[in-house]
Amino acid sequence: MLTDDLINTAPCGFVTFLDDGTVVDVNQTLLDLLGCSRDDLVSQHIEKLLPPGGRIFYHTYLMPLLKVNGLVDEIYLALRTGDGQDVPVLLNGVRRERDGRFVNDCVCMRMIQRHEYEDQLLEARRLAEESNAAKAKFLSMMSHDLRSPLTTIHGNADLLAKGILGTLSDEQAESVQAIRDACRMQMTMVNDLLDFARMESGRVQVQAGVVVVSEAVARAETLLRVQVSEAGLELDTTGCRGQVSAIADPDRLQQILLNLMTNAVKFTPAGGKITMKCTSDGERTRINVCDTGVGITPEDLQRIFSPFVQLENSEASSAPSRGVGLGLAICRDLARAMGGEVTAESTVGAGSCFTVDLPAAQ
Repeated sequence: MLTDDLINTAPCGFVTFLDDGTVVDVNQTLLDLLGCSRDDLVSQHIEKLLPPGGRIFYHTYLMPLLKVNGLVDEIYLALRTGDGQDVPVLLNGVRRERDGRFVNDCVCMRMIQRHEYEDQLLEARRLAEESNAAKAKFLSMMSHDLRSPLTTIHGNADLLAKGILGTLSDEQAESVQAIRDACRMQMTMVNDLLDFARMESGRVQVQAGVVVVSEAVARAETLLRVQVSEAGLELDTTGCRGQVSAIADPDRLQQILLNLMTNAVKFTPAGGKITMKCTSDGERTRINVCDTGVGITPEDLQRIFSPFVQLENSEASSAPSRGVGLGLAICRDLARAMGGEVTAESTVGAGSCFTVDLPAAQ
């Protein structure tokens, strides 16, 4: 029997049991913790200290580990008190030979406060996951509900602009064009919201294959040619005319390039230049979208890829097109889904350069 006062009054429980599970000794600290007497536990099976789940854990993990390794470190389990309550503890144990037989000496540290803290963390995580799911569902529903009336408005504005419903005066044509532009801007916002909702819920799929980068850039250039011309800018894509290839989803890469090039147009004053360059070192392929625009401050550069972050473009002469601040966040998420990354460098007043880094096609 343990007679050392230091062991009996130690601020941790101590129990010794044989390989067959018979309890040999137990200190007073553990007896007080469990509300038991020495006679209740000594010569009893160690299972008496454990709840049903702990007994299974003892037979399938704890005892086999002691026999194989001779020790266990920081095992989390519960002990059963005399009145049937569970007390979480952290157990360290060692198996050694003493008095001609193998015994298992275990120290048990009470963990009630940590257990409650971990429960709080799990509850906080559950609430956060529910909140994210609700947010994604709300964004998706809202975006779908907005898309239908916008499509109707844009379709009827197109009919008016084409003169199908009658000839328009110059003032009327200008007003109809304003409606069409506003609809396009709103549809872009709605599509960004839908993409973001899909990203949040993990429903965005990528179909990666070999993509010739010059072809992707050429398609993006065709789609933005009018916008670049109206903004009074020069677009130089001669740096992407080689046979550089990447492993990517062509539609998702197109989406990334259009977003980066549209941003370059938005934040570059008239008379500026947008330059595209494509390179590969055999392992990675990089596409640079650089502009001579207003640039980004170091503080803003740290947060531009976060959702719902918007930067002011008052110095740019292109039409003010306010989005919801999701474009760059979506670009980075799409690139990462394809095994790549999007990064940015900028100097205020001198312009910005965004780089799409993707696996190179062998």
